[in-house]
Amino acid sequence: MSVLTNFQRIEQTVQFIRLKAFHAYDEFRNHPRFPEMCVEFILMNQHVAKATVPMMQEVVSCSQAIADDPVSTPLIKYMQKHIAEETDHDEWYLDDLEVLGLSRDEAHNRIPTPNTAAMIGSQYYWIKHYHPVAFLGYMGSVETYPSPEQCVKEMIKDSGLPEKGFDTLLMHAQIDVHHGNDIINLINTLPLTEQHLKVIERAAFQTFRYTALMLDDLVKSLPVQNKVTA
Repeated sequence: MSVLTNFQRIEQTVQFIRLKAFHAYDEFRNHPRFPEMCVEFILMNQHVAKATVPMMQEVVSCSQAIADDPVSTPLIKYMQKHIAEETDHDEWYLDDLEVLGLSRDEAHNRIPTPNTAAMIGSQYYWIKHYHPVAFLGYMGSVETYPSPEQCVKEMIKDSGLPEKGFDTLLMHAQIDVHHGNDIINLINTLPLTEQHLKVIERAAFQTFRYTALMLDDLVKSLPVQNKVTA
């Protein structure tokens, strides 16, 4: 019987909820008002990206406060590298939204959904009140399953919107393949205890759960008008 790697174990644990998130993505992708839906999708990504660097900074801060922890030093090293890689991505999404007709002021004034806040807030709980290594569950979810480059190109084609408005989505489709491999390698090589693995699994589960709910919110925000027949 083959022994699962840490990442394979996490994948196995969250398989059902991951499929639920993928199904919610399909509902978004096949929505009759897809061009409008794309703008809302990019705005949702901007709301999440705005919180990414601060969350990683919190991981570094909380890890530095843990004495004699063999997990903390490599975790800090990785996060400091990844902070540099993720800086300003929220601003790039705002640039894209302007191309698509949503001004920066309009984007800033749009309140994120409660499920967006819950997804981010749950990660802060694990980071600050249990162990910062939990954040690898979040990163292992959002960075190892990016939209493939071809899918983004099909979104551009099907939406009929300016290609320039998808620059940041396309960039993530290209670079997150490498980021995802880095996360998988880190999860597999850190000296994780059983407790570490369990909290990473829970953080990953919550991430996929809230991703599905956020996509459901997106679909419900643009209801399809029923045609009135004579």
